[in-house]
Amino acid sequence: MDLTLPRLNALRDSANEDTAAGTERCHSTCVSSVGVSVKSDVDGLAVGVSAKGDVGELAVGVSVNGDADGLSVGVTGSENVVMSSQDKVIAGYWLVQAVLNVALSRGGNKNKLLRGTGTFEESLQHNSLVSINQYSSLLANVHSQTKGNDVSFLLGGALASQWLTSPLHVLNTCENIEQLLLHLTQRQTFRWCSLPLCQFQRFESADKIILVPQFTGISSKQLQFNLEAAFATLVALIKNIANKRIPLSFTFTGSRPKNIADYETHLGLKLSFNSCFNSICIEKGVTSQPLGQIAQPTGSAESLASLKSLPSNNATQTKEKTYIEQQNHLSLPDFVRRYVCTSSNTQSPNIGLPELAETLDVSVATLKRKLKEFGTSYRALSEEVQRNHALLLLSVHKVSNEAAANAMGINDLPNFRRTVKRLTGKTPSELRS
Repeated sequence: MDLTLPRLNALRDSANEDTAAGTERCHSTCVSSVGVSVKSDVDGLAVGVSAKGDVGELAVGVSVNGDADGLSVGVTGSENVVMSSQDKVIAGYWLVQAVLNVALSRGGNKNKLLRGTGTFEESLQHNSLVSINQYSSLLANVHSQTKGNDVSFLLGGALASQWLTSPLHVLNTCENIEQLLLHLTQRQTFRWCSLPLCQFQRFESADKIILVPQFTGISSKQLQFNLEAAFATLVALIKNIANKRIPLSFTFTGSRPKNIADYETHLGLKLSFNSCFNSICIEKGVTSQPLGQIAQPTGSAESLASLKSLPSNNATQTKEKTYIEQQNHLSLPDFVRRYVCTSSNTQSPNIGLPELAETLDVSVATLKRKLKEFGTSYRALSEEVQRNHALLLLSVHKVSNEAAANAMGINDLPNFRRTVKRLTGKTPSELRS
């Protein structure tokens, strides 16, 4: 069994992503677009989503070519990376509206919820973008100002309910669960519309796909709230788009919560606590299931009226194109994670901060400052990637120390044992047991 990162990790470098998900990607931001089609090729897994619409209704089809979505770690320069947490890249209209709807129903005050976020509801339009800082601040306000332990789960359901009136609506043309799962968890275009603060690290074995969440711009106090919301969002999105609920199992590092009924209601009954890492697991046999039949999205009357009221001119169409292109970028922390994954697999000695800074065409000091802005560091991100890899190798696959050390690019066993203990707090044998 090959235990190197691409086989287990499947984080999809740009070349692999484009092969797996289709190199022809054309998305539309208009909720009234029609003629959505899917093209399949390359081992039956490829999907090229194409959305066509009426320009008069602002259904501007925008083609995205190249590696913008996959973002090869070998790309030079930072033009395809979201280098600042203040850059506006998140499709804000649908997400902000969903968050506010849930918060207001649970005792939140709109003015207080928006305070300090730099977001103003009256200025939100269908092409509005918000930054990672703005969205993270909004979720923090919701967490602190609303009542009920199920708010995070309700938030996940509300975010998923927006898929028909967002760019996510083209995903109902995917052929099967695997294509849908790949787009939702690995494609940046759709990530900025649904789970902008969470990127899933994907691992594969012979019969399972394991998704480990990695968060950007989230404080430790907000982590559990955002974890619950992210899991609930993905579950609800798959159910809504596939028109069926597929069996998923979940692991949590925390102890069994008092509100276990909320977990079971929104996530299902396959729950494990006090685990080594947080994860979602899906059997590969399930992923080949076709999506259920569902009506083509038309959007709500309010959404369509809002779109039709917008001016149909070149300036607006240019904004639409910019909007899509921005969504294809990786956040800086996610770029670093992918860089570490690829570099670790090649067992290259040049995987440090200076080499990464050179790759991004910035100074080391600038890179450190930018990562600090996201509330993280190169070391923290690198250790996060290594920790997840070690946990999967030892606690899930139960491989030997020799095999795990080789897969992680560590030359000697004493150093491997020390590294695993430092990263996970447990010895390799304790993780296997």
